[in-house]
Amino acid sequence: MGFWQNVDNECEYLGITRKELAKAANFSVNTISSGIKRNGMPEADLALRIAKFLNVPLEKLLGTATEIKPMDKTDFENLQSLFSKYLPYIKKIEKMPAQLKKALFMLIENTPIQDVE
Repeated sequence: MGFWQNVDNECEYLGITRKELAKAANFSVNTISSGIKRNGMPEADLALRIAKFLNVPLEKLLGTATEIKPMDKTDFENLQSLFSKYLPYIKKIEKMPAQLKKALFMLIENTPIQDVE
């Protein structure tokens, strides 16, 4: 589904007419119909005004929002364990000069996993 179709669906869900949305976000009511027909995208500022008026994240209208699944107890415990294990290193990294941090992160990001033991 395209941006304008998502906008239209959100309006329908909220009980807002196209005319009300157009007036509130300061654009022509015909923009929605023509946007749906040509599967077009509005300019960024208009997209933001629409999302703000509809009180939804812009990502939802763009169709890029991902559903966040709740973390189960095992995932949480695993993350907590990793955090505890690496916290001393994180604290040391935070105290490093910016250039040294940058070099360290570059090293980490470019090291193939099979080379690390």
